[in-house]
Amino acid sequence: MSSRAAWSPARVVLWLVGLAACARGLAPETEPAIRVPRLWDDAALASWATPVAGLGVPPSYPTAAEYYAAPVDNLRTYPVYHPGHEPAGYRDWIRRQGPRPIIEPEKLRTEADWIEAGRRVFEELDDPRSRTDDPMVIAHFTSAAAVDRHRDDHHDAMTRDGILLDYRWVVGRDGTLRLSFTSCAGCHTRLMPDGTVLLGAPSNFDLSTAPAVESMLARLRERELSAGERFYMEFGVPWLRDDPHARFRMLPDEDVERFLAADSGEEPGTLFARFNGSPLYPTRMADLRGIRHRRYLDATATHQNRGPADVARYGILVEYAETGAFGPHRLRPPASTRVGVRPPDEAMYALALFLYSLEQPPSPYPFDEQARRGREVFDGAGCADCHTPPLYTSNEVVPVDGFDPPADTDKLDVLRRRVGTDPGLALRTRKGTGYYKIPTLRGLWYRGLYEHNGSVASLEDWFDPRRLRDDYVPSGWRGHGVTHRAVPGHRFGLDLGAEDKRALIAFLRTL
Repeated sequence: MSSRAAWSPARVVLWLVGLAACARGLAPETEPAIRVPRLWDDAALASWATPVAGLGVPPSYPTAAEYYAAPVDNLRTYPVYHPGHEPAGYRDWIRRQGPRPIIEPEKLRTEADWIEAGRRVFEELDDPRSRTDDPMVIAHFTSAAAVDRHRDDHHDAMTRDGILLDYRWVVGRDGTLRLSFTSCAGCHTRLMPDGTVLLGAPSNFDLSTAPAVESMLARLRERELSAGERFYMEFGVPWLRDDPHARFRMLPDEDVERFLAADSGEEPGTLFARFNGSPLYPTRMADLRGIRHRRYLDATATHQNRGPADVARYGILVEYAETGAFGPHRLRPPASTRVGVRPPDEAMYALALFLYSLEQPPSPYPFDEQARRGREVFDGAGCADCHTPPLYTSNEVVPVDGFDPPADTDKLDVLRRRVGTDPGLALRTRKGTGYYKIPTLRGLWYRGLYEHNGSVASLEDWFDPRRLRDDYVPSGWRGHGVTHRAVPGHRFGLDLGAEDKRALIAFLRTL
């Protein structure tokens, strides 16, 4: 057969079709490989955090050598169902899985694979310190009556599939089934009105008050400290001459616990007095959706967001590597500053890639004629100067009253004006940098409480000039024992007419 006959038009077509099919099959392999950096890197850490107001130095962290000396914890976890919704044989099925890894990087080929693995890490990562096989705890989550006795609209929040948020099952290395608290997902999952969940959004549910749950929480506390000493260890600011946390050190345990349990007005979840924060000056839980567009992490811009590695680093910090060390001040007992376990770098980097993939969901509010009018009000009032479209933030930080920014703020993009909001979190906590970052307005429709400390519960309240008065009753967080107080600052929009305000709020809810 001649070469001309061998390469007939029909054969050429078949050859091209086959070549295209091979190219499609090989396409995923040609994607650039995901390279996981060494996350807990001394050089990256040295330039990461913003100096603390009043000290002029950033927090200290374990060295890379100290961090990587810790054993790796790499265990899958599983949802905890309400006992009335748990599938038949579910716990036996989990036990049969044995201890399995939360991530298997050798199986990840594409960026989409890594993002999906990161979603699993986000949902499955738990707090290893809380794991328990205590029969009282297991019995609580086996009895529908026991769970229901402590479950209302705010405790042991349940999805429409019957999953109890905030808890996970895990099979230990010894094959024992244990129950634990969720990690990232516990603070950054929002239960929507239809029973679905919005991953990455601020939570709107609290932990149960059941004794079994209290016993799990006790595992996370410094047991050798009194309640007052523990309060100061978590929140005290020793470089403040008039530190408001100092008075708690000598209070009886019952007085401290009564203070922490007191109603301060806010809705469930959303606000959190995290370690280094303060129940006196709480902050809203961060909305992680759209995080790839933000230059700084935390309401007070405590850390830079230079890429996915910084988000992964931040997750490591708050869950595994927080030492409570600030300049010469060491707030935690030495034994508790050691890194007990660490997650695989691959797991935390995949988690960060997943979070970087999240955007705010489309708003259910219509962009109608009133919203169009509201956009005109927004533009005409100069709101876009700080809340610049399309991100609806300029990604700058604003100094608070009582703080003078140092001259060498090259790491921060500082807006040289002040808006007068309450400076407590920014000046009187260990998360205080002297600044608040300008938040994005995207996603206002689902986020819940407004202002950095959640003082108001609606946009209508935010644009109500009565909030500036001392006799105002905040619709969100008021403060422990507080019945009324002003919600100062950010006066923009307060002098608009009623129609313009309604239009502006309609527009903001569409973002």
